[in-house]
Amino acid sequence: MKLIKSIALGSLLLGVIGTAYAEDGSTRPQAFKENFLAEQSRLWSGDSAAKEPQHLALQQERRDFKDGSSHQATTTKDFR
Repeated sequence: MKLIKSIALGSLLLGVIGTAYAEDGSTRPQAFKENFLAEQSRLWSGDSAAKEPQHLALQQERRDFKDGSSHQATTTKDFR
């Protein structure tokens, strides 16, 4: 009987400690989903003012590619 009581008490303590460590476990996925949906609606909304800077950067990149003048920065590593 002591074995059953100790197993029951151990599982109860494990459950209580587990909930203490996972205190915000249900709110974290909800916040992630809300942030994700807000970001997606911002990116894919019909608002042209929000898309304008991204669209201009894409046009500039395409022009640079067609001209052959790539503005990629070259980096050198000096190992001494």
